[in-house]
Formats: sequence, C-alpha cells, structure tokens
Amino acid sequence: MAQPKEGVYVKGTFLEGAGWDFENNCLCEPDPMELIVSMPIIHFKPVENKKRSQKGIYSCPLYMYPVRTGTRERPSFMISVDLRAGAADPDHWIMRGTALLLALAS
Repeated sequence: MAQPKEGVYVKGTFLEGAGWDFENNCLCEPDPMELIVSMPIIHFKPVENKKRSQKGIYSCPLYMYPVRTGTRERPSFMISVDLRAGAADPDHWIMRGTALLLALAS
C-alpha cells in the first residue's frame, strides 16, 4: 500500500462493544459472543478546525489499553475517532461503551 499524501494509515486497531459492517463501513450489532472485532485500516488525516459531529456519526474514543482509566503516569485515552453509527443512533453506542483499542489484554 502506498503512503497517503496527507495523514497516516493505522492498522491493528480493535473495536469493543460493537461490530463492524465492512460493506457499509459503519458500526453494527456484533455477532453473539463477539466482544472484540478487528478493524480495517483507518486513514487519519489532519484537520485545522474540527467541525461538530454530524448526525449519524459516533465520536468513538480510542484507548491505548483495554483498561480505559489508565494510570496517573500514563493515561489510556488517545483521541476520538468519528465513525458512522449505522442503523443505530450514536447514543446507542455511547450506552454500549463502544471504543477502539490499540492493544488487547493478552
């Protein structure tokens, strides 16, 4: 894969609390007993002034570790990533505690 003109590609992220619809590129209900799913490659592009989230967009927190609180010396929260909420309202994913993770507990 060629380097992007702007930003960076990130692979190896995991989604907790939801499933990912690869055809529609949006959040969906996970399969039964599926707690964590692998995410496709995400393209992060820098923006100067981020506008407010649009309707149907879930501002998903990205954590470095599965322990979301982290420690005093090393917080776990990294950034919020805008993901399409799919058929559900973004508030549904907030109540589910849906988040992206950079590492798993294993």
